[in-house]
Amino acid sequence: MYRTFHKLLLALALMLPCAASHGQGRVLAGTLHSPKGVGATVLLHARNGREMDIFTLRTDFYGLLDGRTRDVGGCFTYSHDYLLWDQDREDYRLRLHAGAGGMLGYVHDFEKGFFSATDRRLLRNPGAMASVTGNVGLCIDFDNRLSLDVSFTVAPGVHLRTDHKTGALLVSFYNNGVIQSYVPQVNLMYRF
Repeated sequence: MYRTFHKLLLALALMLPCAASHGQGRVLAGTLHSPKGVGATVLLHARNGREMDIFTLRTDFYGLLDGRTRDVGGCFTYSHDYLLWDQDREDYRLRLHAGAGGMLGYVHDFEKGFFSATDRRLLRNPGAMASVTGNVGLCIDFDNRLSLDVSFTVAPGVHLRTDHKTGALLVSFYNNGVIQSYVPQVNLMYRF
């Protein structure tokens, strides 16, 4: 798991030069923390200040934290969000944003049996996933250049995997994209 996290940090470091060339807009970079997984985030504000592009590379912990598998998945998410509400306070600034985008990854999908007393292991192979995303979040910008963003994402899509018994290619609806939409994501970022 630590190797995966180090790879994510390296990917973030490689994204920063691209972010710096973004122009006059503000650039935020940091880490993502969620029961879904951990990762790295780069947020780029548009010049008009009313739009933002959010790039996230994270691990996928489905089945790992509850002991159902040892496999760690990974996914990349992009979201183009619009500023819905903005308010300046004395020591911080609040911003409500929402938008849409997409997600690609290699992950496990939802399986019944979480509350089973006998067989809790995941039976299906992990596979490729592609989905559209809807994102809504609240960002708090502090005066010391730190930002905290709490968001929720829904990601309906498709999951492509092989059957472990027959080797047949199976396509199904990506259930975790909807089931885990209530799980929050917390980004701790620094403003450059």
